[in-house]
Amino acid sequence: MSQIAKTNQDLARAQFKEDYQKILEQNLPSMYDWILIPDFDNLLLYIDLWSTDENSVKLDDYHLKLDMSYYRTHPPGVTYINPVTKIFDATKDLRWLPVKGQAPPGMDIGYHQTYSLSDGTQRQMVCNSMILEYYLSNHNPTPEQIWDPTKHTFAATLTVLQIMLRKPYYGGRSAP
Repeated sequence: MSQIAKTNQDLARAQFKEDYQKILEQNLPSMYDWILIPDFDNLLLYIDLWSTDENSVKLDDYHLKLDMSYYRTHPPGVTYINPVTKIFDATKDLRWLPVKGQAPPGMDIGYHQTYSLSDGTQRQMVCNSMILEYYLSNHNPTPEQIWDPTKHTFAATLTVLQIMLRKPYYGGRSAP
């Protein structure tokens, strides 16, 4: 599954807009205190979100860029980014990449500042089956883990990321 193709841009854009509206209707941004900044033309979604302690007290701010160009056939690509530059430079931006604490029952995730993908490129990788790069790196999900475009939306991706930013699953920043 490492040789996957981008989705037709018009179809990806339509599904992105549809699911974005559902997230708003479900009130997820208010529930989790997310700031969502969609760029439908470029199939990108920027998200500002927070790590929290067990009592939902905010700890550290994080910023994501979701690449929706493979969506909904595949999950969005995820990159933790520097909020000023809107990119991630592994030599300078480690403070913008979280560290995993404990893994919640039945879920796991890995954060890699750089990872070799199956096409030979290297980039940041958030390793989870609800994230595109998992499939671009020769991982083999179990049937229960695999992205299903008939039931999963990018809300599943954001929910996994938010769960992992809550103590005890959140282990802090990769660098001060």
